[in-house]
Amino acid sequence: HLVIKKGDQQYLKMKGGVMWAQIFWFHRCLCVFAMARTNKTKERKYMAQAKRTHKELTNLLKNKNPNVLHYVSLLNAEKAALKQKKYQEDDVRKLYNDAISTSARGGYV
Repeated sequence: HLVIKKGDQQYLKMKGGVMWAQIFWFHRCLCVFAMARTNKTKERKYMAQAKRTHKELTNLLKNKNPNVLHYVSLLNAEKAALKQKKYQEDDVRKLYNDAISTSARGGYV
């Protein structure tokens, strides 16, 4: 719990546009998705935090920042994996494959 509060303070300090903020947001969102997957009692809290961070990265992409495309595509796949139903496994697999190919095209893999 303390880590999340400290993370929020760091998040607020970095929001101004520091180059490493995008990487921090991505890793934070990925970790919060993982915590939501493992801790079902606090899943709603973690998903709310992940949603805020994911929205920041998505807004960067909408504002024509191509450097976050691979982050957003992977986070979209993670979000879909958390919310999937039994019949949606193929959709989630497609999102992961798209994220991998997007990262590979950008030279990140």
